[in-house]
Amino acid sequence: MELAVIGREDFCLGFSLAGVRNIFETESPADALKKVLDAPEIGVVVFDESLLEKVDEFEKARLEGSIRPVFVTLSLKEESDALKKMIKKSIGVELW
Repeated sequence: MELAVIGREDFCLGFSLAGVRNIFETESPADALKKVLDAPEIGVVVFDESLLEKVDEFEKARLEGSIRPVFVTLSLKEESDALKKMIKKSIGVELW
């Protein structure tokens, strides 16, 4: 199972330096999402939260409900509710 990253250049830089091979630097995530969803070896996708606004509501719901690959939305901002939502969805309780 491999890790993939979809995001802008500044978001992807650290993952690239850490040795992640499946990196999709983009301003428009549609093509990258299709490639990731079609690749059976990719199990986890780290997605730049700033690109989420460019994804339509149907696609957002699809990403949130996806079991394989699992989509993890991260933000460059210090404060974000995405991690909070993901924890609540995963374990069923709100931690903070």
